[in-house]
Amino acid sequence: MKIQIDPSITEELQRHGLRPTRARQLILALIEKDNQHYTPEEMLVQLNALGERLSIATLYQNLAKLVDKGLLVKFVGLDGEYRYDCNKTPHHHLICRSCGRIVDVVVKQSLDTIMPRPVDPRAGQPLQPGWKIVQRRVDFIGVCPDCSQQTEEN
Repeated sequence: MKIQIDPSITEELQRHGLRPTRARQLILALIEKDNQHYTPEEMLVQLNALGERLSIATLYQNLAKLVDKGLLVKFVGLDGEYRYDCNKTPHHHLICRSCGRIVDVVVKQSLDTIMPRPVDPRAGQPLQPGWKIVQRRVDFIGVCPDCSQQTEEN
């Protein structure tokens, strides 16, 4: 079953100054369709399963362009791998430590009051002050309902 490309994806690519190539359309359609936070390798598996073929090099090149133009957000997951998110509104993530599932969450409280204090972990001493915070991101780590239920059943 092929991925359906919504015309709005083509328009969005053009609005951001990108040619609407098949690869770019497929990447955005997949992430929006599944509302997942895929790694590039996971995207490739999903695209192949749907009968869509892309090389890993093409995938990485297009992901970089889509992030650069603000169409995707790139972040590091708990597994240390880069993941991609199509939700560009300010939000955070809730991550299951058992299965790795990631869901978007909105935090109502302002994070502006949180001021990090950088320290040297070896000496426990403060590092140079004066960092300018340009973005605040919080990850909540827990156990999803499915994994909780499996634990209770065993």
